[in-house]
Amino acid sequence: MTTVIRATLSVVLHLVDTTTGRDVDDTNVRFTGGETTFKPMFKGDGNWVFIGLGKEDFLMHIKAEGYDETDVSINYGTLDPRLPVIDVFLMPSEKNRSGGSVLEIYGTLPKLEHIEAINLMRPICGFSAFTEKRGKYILSFLPRNAGGRINLECMKYALLSETKERYEVFEVLSTETQTSVAIRAPVDAGHKVNEMIYRIVYGRAGPMGEFSLKVRNDSDNLPYLIRFRAGDSEYFRPLDFHLERGETDLMKGAFKLDPLGGKEEEEGKNE
Repeated sequence: MTTVIRATLSVVLHLVDTTTGRDVDDTNVRFTGGETTFKPMFKGDGNWVFIGLGKEDFLMHIKAEGYDETDVSINYGTLDPRLPVIDVFLMPSEKNRSGGSVLEIYGTLPKLEHIEAINLMRPICGFSAFTEKRGKYILSFLPRNAGGRINLECMKYALLSETKERYEVFEVLSTETQTSVAIRAPVDAGHKVNEMIYRIVYGRAGPMGEFSLKVRNDSDNLPYLIRFRAGDSEYFRPLDFHLERGETDLMKGAFKLDPLGGKEEEEGKNE
């Protein structure tokens, strides 16, 4: 007689470094829920697979070496039953062994739902064109140096406007050529050639409006453009972390602007 063992996929947690947007591939991670310690399977690229957790919602506590401890709500009703993946954004501790020291802003803003930023000194490539081909949305880009090669990974990036007051977020689905990628949704038609593309640094917005945003202290100049949503409004705010850090009034110097193209973007639910 053949014994059949059935295993049900419960959830996949995708761990991401908030300051770089890259996967956290260190396997020295501990997952707990109440008195239970979970032993998921590590599948690479920051992905941890949990099998047979049951159907009841619960709070997962995550402890990863070099990062602040964090909690993530496992709410099965909000997950895709075919591929229940949750992006979990981990903030480096004050002296992260792999990246050095960090600088932080924090505070409270009523109705704050989301906070992120880009380092204005660190563009990774330039915008060339947006087209639609055979049902795909294709974004073409320009290397910063002639003959240079850029690899845009399957994650979200920021496309800065010509005025440098705001940016639009797009998500890469796959690589098409050495200088083009397929993206999830069309970008605004108003973008111009050589507008810059950046990695996104993710912050954390708490349930009562508390927020925290950390960046790597790796330069004498750290000018960032912060993007945040409070209630139904979206704001952008320039900030240099060497000139302003610690407890911060996000609204000071912030610009209230409509999203580019008037499109609503899906924000990460666990940042």
